Order: sequence, then C-alpha cells, then structure tokens
Amino acid sequence: MIRFKTQLIILLLSLIGITSVQAQEFLSLSGSWSFQLDSLNEGEKNNWQSKQFSHQIYLPGTTDEGHYGFKTSGSDFGILTRAYKYCGPAWYQQEIMIPRNWNSKRVYLQLERVIWQSKVFVDGKKVSVQDALNSPHWHDLGFLSPGKHTLAIRIDNDTIYNIGDKGHAYTEYTQSIWNGAVGKIRLVAKDKIRLSNPQLFTKVNPCILTIKDTLCNESGKKASVLLRYQLIDRQSGDLVHSESVPYIMEKGKNLLNYTATMPRSIRLWNDISPNLYILKMEIVDKDKVRDSKEVEFGFREVSASKSKILLNGKPVFLRGNLDCVHFPLTGYPSCKVEDWERIFRIYKDYGLNHVRFHSWCPPEAAFIAANRIGIYIQAETIWIDWWMSGPADRPEMETKGYPQGLGKNPTGDIYVQNELERMVQAYGNNPSFIMMCIGNELGNSDFDVMEKWMKKYHDSDKRRLYSTSTARKIMPSDQFIATHYMDKIGGTRGIKGGASLDWDFEEVYSKSTIPVLSHEIGQL
Repeated sequence: MIRFKTQLIILLLSLIGITSVQAQEFLSLSGSWSFQLDSLNEGEKNNWQSKQFSHQIYLPGTTDEGHYGFKTSGSDFGILTRAYKYCGPAWYQQEIMIPRNWNSKRVYLQLERVIWQSKVFVDGKKVSVQDALNSPHWHDLGFLSPGKHTLAIRIDNDTIYNIGDKGHAYTEYTQSIWNGAVGKIRLVAKDKIRLSNPQLFTKVNPCILTIKDTLCNESGKKASVLLRYQLIDRQSGDLVHSESVPYIMEKGKNLLNYTATMPRSIRLWNDISPNLYILKMEIVDKDKVRDSKEVEFGFREVSASKSKILLNGKPVFLRGNLDCVHFPLTGYPSCKVEDWERIFRIYKDYGLNHVRFHSWCPPEAAFIAANRIGIYIQAETIWIDWWMSGPADRPEMETKGYPQGLGKNPTGDIYVQNELERMVQAYGNNPSFIMMCIGNELGNSDFDVMEKWMKKYHDSDKRRLYSTSTARKIMPSDQFIATHYMDKIGGTRGIKGGASLDWDFEEVYSKSTIPVLSHEIGQL
C-alpha cells in the first residue's frame, strides 16, 4: 500500500527517476553545423552569434574529427596526441525549426558531453551559459515561437577554472582536451506543468521508495491533475505496482517528498543479480498527459562496517579496475550504452565487479550499462596534488596553471562543489553508483574544508558512500578509502618482503576503522 507523507504532493509523480531523464518531446540536432574557429577570441565582441559561417562540421563530434585546428606531425611525449589540436573558443551554428505543437512549451537544449564551457545564443541573443565537465549541459532556451530560429553555440575548451590538466576529466594524457559536443545533442520540449528531476531513494527489508523533486506549474493558476505511475519488472515485463492519485498543483514550485512501500515480490539489485525495474510516471490533466518520464532503477541499500562495504546488509568483496578515460581512437568517452556493456562484460569475464573512475565521472551510458550488468562504480571530480602547484622536475609532469589545492583555490573550489552537485543530480539514482570521492591524492588541499563539502551529502543523501580524498589523509566522516598507504599505519599494496605465499596486509588493514580499497597493488 502507498503511504502519504506530505499530502498528495508527495505522491506526485511517482517515483523515481533513476537512470534517465526521458520524458517529453525531443528533436535531435545531430548532423551538419556551420562552424568557425575563434583562435583570437574575438567572436563575442564582434557578434559572431549573428554571423554566417563558411565551414561545416558534424556533431556529435570534435574539431579533431572534423580536421580543424593545428595539424600535428609527430607524437607528443607521454600523452595522447591528436591529429589536429585546438584549444580555445569555437562556434557552432544551426537553423532550427520549432514545431507548432511546441507552442507554449519551455524548450531546453541538451549537450550531453562538453569540454568545457558552452554559451548558447538564440536569434543573436545570449540565453544560457554552462560549464560542467562530467555531466550534461542543460540550457534553458525559454518559450520559443513555432518556426525557424538561429541557434549558435560558443564552446571553449580552454581552462575555465584553475584545476590543472592532470585530472582525467580535463587532460591530454588519456582522453584529450577536445572541442565539440558528443553524446546526445537535442532540443527537449517540456510542458508548463511538469516534473523537474526526481531523485529516488530506496531502502530494503522492507522495500521502501522515497521520491524527492520540485514540481513546476507555470500555467499561471492552480491545476487539478492526476498523478499516476506503473512499476514494471524490466526482465519479465510484468506490472508490479500501479497507482493513480488526484493532486492539486499550486502555481510555481511544489516540493515533492513521497514515500511508498513496495510489494514483497521486489527483487533486490547487486552485482550477482542486477535486477532492474522500469517506472513509468505521468501527470495527467483532463485526460491529457502533461508530462511523463520512464526510468530504470534497482532496489538496493549500501552501507559500511569497520572493514567491509555492505550491499543490502551483506558484505561485498570489491574486485576492481581503474578507468582513466581509455578511448584512444576518439580521444573522448563513448556515450553509447552498448560500448560500455562490452567493456563491463570484459570486466565480468575476468571476475571483476567494480570500477574506479579516477578523477572523472563517466557519461550516463556507463551507469546504465553498469546497472544492467552488475558493476559497482566509484566516481570522482578532480586531481590536484602538491607537485602540481609549481614547476615540475620532469617536463611531462608540468601542470597547466600550477593550481593550488582545494580550500585555497577559489576557482577550483567553485568548480568542485558545483560538479559534485551536478554529478549527484545527473547520476544519483543509478544503483551502480555506490561510492563518490572528491578526487585523487588531494595532498595540497585543506582537508577540513573538503570534508564539509562531502559531509553535506553524507548527511542528506545516503544512496552511496563518501570519501574526501583517495590517499593522503582519512577524515572522520569518510566511509571508505581507496589508497596505497595509510598515514602512520603502513602500505596497502605491493610485494612484501619478496615473492612468497605467507604474507598479507592484515596488520595494516586491521588498524583502519573504515573499508580500505587497495590501489596500485601490483607495484613495489
């Protein structure tokens, strides 16, 4: 039976929103775009948003794939070398046609993956700026009249915040600092009465679902609607649960905090049995569907003991690999589910069940594939260590911007806090997303400041475990640590005392009060 918590508002749209933001009406913008490099950074002051460009480029794609930029003639030392390099602003322009049935709908532009900043202009007017590296850029274009409009996008892959160029979200070392847009490029039309971004929280034994969201009503008056949902077993297609509830939606924003107890037949999600469900949600007004979303998710609950990570109350032995954006053919991560399913099936063939995304966060497709195959994900944002803040002894370690550590790096601090929130909002519903960390080896950072950033999620969002940094230091609120050495305790990797079969690291591990994921274990 469904239990109401906050009036009927709670029920609201029922449920979930776990892996995708499927919903309204879409118009793909994949294809040929007019294009111009802006190497002198003069486009904005000269109103290039209204200019006709003579070159063409295909999106999704990059300037490298379009053969724009500086043509390289050899391999750079120690890094992935692109055939064509370009760093700076570039302009993309396309004429769009807004359908008649989008009249009075709010239109958004989705750019799934961009490095680094995108500015969007409609009919010569700047309407939106976004700067995420690890999550989609969503641009609110407002209410556009049906018919033709000119859409211009200025994408700048130069340094927007001083985080250096060694973390794998922004680096030439494994992926590349590419300019362009990959993954989904589309317009999304949303009704004046709609969902925002439902966040799903699950508990087990018994299975309980909580949904939190902000419902929007821009109709200018109260609306009497019907909120209905269907919960479907993804494997069998069977209808597991359904509900329809009348609801009065106030003008403006309506906060949803809905809790429902699920049937006893619900099957839990883990790496061995990755059971998934599809939730279909609708807001119905006078027999007209105003908004709808269809999402995949799984029921699970993650926690930790002194030495073990627990899923659904049972210990999990993580057997994992490190991912630093290993896509050398394109220089950017795939946004296709089938590509990540192939990768994760290889993991499973080798007996692995876990992947740490070292100082970056993968696209939605990776989470969807991990959900379906049964892979535990750790995602991160950044890598800033002490040696990056000044000239390096080795040229390949020279770091752009010489960034200071977090807590004393104003632009880096802003970026990381925003990026953490964007990652949680974009991918937080995925059952595979069980761990999150600010980043790798943040040795030059203020750990007290960073711990406050993470404690916010530790207290309010218990869908995963949190850690301040891999290595360097363990903080009181950390729930796990991925490291090769614990300060004043000892090492957690390597061959100890020569090759033999009579040793392990229990003496070190036993002194930890949280689970330890040993990193770089094959090194001396």
